[in-house]
Amino acid sequence: MGTSIKALLMASAMAVTIGSAHAATLRVGLQDDPDSLDPAASGTYTGRIVFAAMCDKLVDINANLEIVPQLATAWTWNDKGTDVTFTLRSGVTFQDGTPFDAAAVKFNIERMTTLKDSKRKAELAPIDTVEVVDPTHVIFHLKGPFAPLLSVLSDRAGMMVSPTAAQKGGEFATNPVCSGPYMLKARKQRDSITLDKYAGYWNADSIGYDEIQYLIIPDSTVRLSRLQAGDLEVAERIAPTDLATVRSDNKLALHSSPGLAVSHLMINVGNGEKAKTPIGTDPRLRKALELSLDRNVINQVAFNGEFIPDNQMIPSSSAFYSKSHPIPARDVEKAKALIAEVGGAAPKLEITYENSLTDGRVAQIIQALASEAGFDVQLLPLETTSAIQRYLAGDFQAYIGNWSGRADPDPTLYAFFGSDGSQNVNKYKNPEMDKTLVAARQASDEATRRQLYEKATDIYLTDLPTIPLYHPNWFYGARADVTGITIFPDGILRVQGVKPAK
Repeated sequence: MGTSIKALLMASAMAVTIGSAHAATLRVGLQDDPDSLDPAASGTYTGRIVFAAMCDKLVDINANLEIVPQLATAWTWNDKGTDVTFTLRSGVTFQDGTPFDAAAVKFNIERMTTLKDSKRKAELAPIDTVEVVDPTHVIFHLKGPFAPLLSVLSDRAGMMVSPTAAQKGGEFATNPVCSGPYMLKARKQRDSITLDKYAGYWNADSIGYDEIQYLIIPDSTVRLSRLQAGDLEVAERIAPTDLATVRSDNKLALHSSPGLAVSHLMINVGNGEKAKTPIGTDPRLRKALELSLDRNVINQVAFNGEFIPDNQMIPSSSAFYSKSHPIPARDVEKAKALIAEVGGAAPKLEITYENSLTDGRVAQIIQALASEAGFDVQLLPLETTSAIQRYLAGDFQAYIGNWSGRADPDPTLYAFFGSDGSQNVNKYKNPEMDKTLVAARQASDEATRRQLYEKATDIYLTDLPTIPLYHPNWFYGARADVTGITIFPDGILRVQGVKPAK
């Protein structure tokens, strides 16, 4: 073989290599199809995973749940805790070229608090006005002290979208424009979401792939099979029963973290006709249902003991966890006594849930355990999008909810138990709970907040508008040649630093 031919082949090989690297795609298997791709209107966990690649936030959290800079590089509070001044990162642009500055921050906060379908209104309600000081400084004037503000801004409420794009009119969610490392290329409902790398990203050196494809694969077994076959680089929510398979495969890597999330059985107590059931109207029956369950059995049978059974919405790793409210032991006789005290026929209950392998197992275990106490439980598995639509509309008697949790207790407890909470789809109302949650928001010292959340825990475990079941740990499977994956307790796949191995 002549030198010229060798050189030609080498050049061709290099061209293929360079071309492959240039076209590097990160394929991520998601369990659910996200809902709206507008951070103001989104309400799903998988939506947060996609947003992590599209939309930077004012602040983020780290693995220790500490608040760290993202679009805001620094912040200072006034002495009363009613004003916070942010210093903004310079040289940032949205994906349509619009500059990111203080005016854009003001626009975003006002948009999220006034947009008709915004789910961020309650989260941002403590903000009174936003003042633009100069292009890189903005002041949030609060109605009163609000301790969880930075934690709130570390999620969708802190995501910045392009004012230019948002003011064009039309459905923003079909063509979202943010300032993150990737921008929307295409979406096929219930199938895939494809993102292209944004060349103007302020932290471009941290981005290792030119494209991300999120593929909607509800069945965890199928996600794992495609990961093993090399059809995916990453798969979220590996089932606990499949962990041994991942751990024993040297072509795969397992990335995990203790979670802030909670899985719970929400009871419709106030939303429409489906709340008008014996269990929806009488807390004694909800207590009876809880006593009929054995959370340890659910964990062992459904999850090989890999999760953390619990009766609280906040995980035990939180400083605000209530140690005075332990998990009640299963007591079938006491459950039967409560049912007899209420009287009438066997209480009926229909449980709606997303037709995933894990939720299906949990639903069947609940059905079996509750029936031993005298409950007549019917199961209604639905395709994910339909299930979420019913959930958001409050169109259920009971629903197996999966909440990804937050670093501060407020975004969880206020969202589910505040009268105007964004996740209060079962329309639970308790004036004393509202008063307690508002006081906890306004308290500036941790000791006072602990006391208030202790009281809040006592209230919701008495009323039981939802029955917490367990806290999942986060398990991501990945190909071993994907580097830089770190999963934080919020369970979100952050793409900064994720790169193909050289």
